Amino acid sequence: MSRWRYSRAILLASIMGMFSFAAQARGRDTATYDGQVDFGAQLLDLDDGCLSVDGNVTSGNFFEGLKRRDIGGQLEYRKHGSVVTDYPERLTASIRLVGERCTAGLSDSPSAVFRGDSYTLRFEVAWKREMHMRPAVLSPVAAQCVGYRSATVPGGTPTIPSVTCQMTVDSKGIPIGDHLIVSIFAADGTRLTRISAAP
Repeated sequence: MSRWRYSRAILLASIMGMFSFAAQARGRDTATYDGQVDFGAQLLDLDDGCLSVDGNVTSGNFFEGLKRRDIGGQLEYRKHGSVVTDYPERLTASIRLVGERCTAGLSDSPSAVFRGDSYTLRFEVAWKREMHMRPAVLSPVAAQCVGYRSATVPGGTPTIPSVTCQMTVDSKGIPIGDHLIVSIFAADGTRLTRISAAP
């Protein structure tokens, strides 16, 4: 190989390496959001039945067009080309619990959550950054819950109870990387589970 061709090959390899490095430095889109951030869905196997739990966090159109990128191990959030560092002033957390008959011989009401004062649930809300947690503030009132039972499925399948609870959380000045943690308690004070959401 002539010296000219050798130099050209080195130059070409160097340019390709720079493009590759620049692409890594810019980072990659790791997540986009369709107007909401989801809590991780769970299936709880309790002594008196099962509950499925899911939900989401919204705030107007805040999460529309939001993108998260990993740049050298650091997360960066952008929307319409601008860096986003904090959540908006308020977030709305919606949580749904659905009863399931996962153990033979249970009555149509699969869990104590759906008996008697059916929808008396208590919530504790906190912010988590790495391993540190601090209380969050609900505004202006505590969670509001609405329950219902689905229609009986043909074939005699029992109706399925469900409850959806919604709460507004003050989030002004909270870094967008912090996790919103919601602990869910039954009427007797038993903690059913803890769920987490973050963009």
